[in-house]
Amino acid sequence: MVDVTDGPDGTDRGATELILGALAGSALLPFLQAVATRAGEDAYQAIRDRLPWRSRRGARAELKEAGVVSLAARDARVVLQLPERVTPVMAARLENVRLPVDRTGWAVVSWDEVQSRWVVELVAEPPPSATPVEP
Repeated sequence: MVDVTDGPDGTDRGATELILGALAGSALLPFLQAVATRAGEDAYQAIRDRLPWRSRRGARAELKEAGVVSLAARDARVVLQLPERVTPVMAARLENVRLPVDRTGWAVVSWDEVQSRWVVELVAEPPPSATPVEP
């Protein structure tokens, strides 16, 4: 896993960029914004209206089985795994997630409950249960 929230001095980006910048123009950005503006509510409800009808069933099943909804943006090679409930603190910290600029695979962004922060795992392929989001 990659340390994603702070540089050594809390401000240095180094070879990383903020997730919002990385996803500018990406199909995943509207989902990210929906979660941020509706923090404290059910994550599935915040994104449901933005998912095509066919994708809703898979997202709902993943939430029931794994406790997360995984949204995959092929254009940015990023998967955002949202827990059932995203608190305002979680939403605010999501804006501080940094993604490695030079990566060959996918970045999976998920909430680490123990550390109370978002973490990034670099993987070759997105999880099979991830719901693709298209522009």
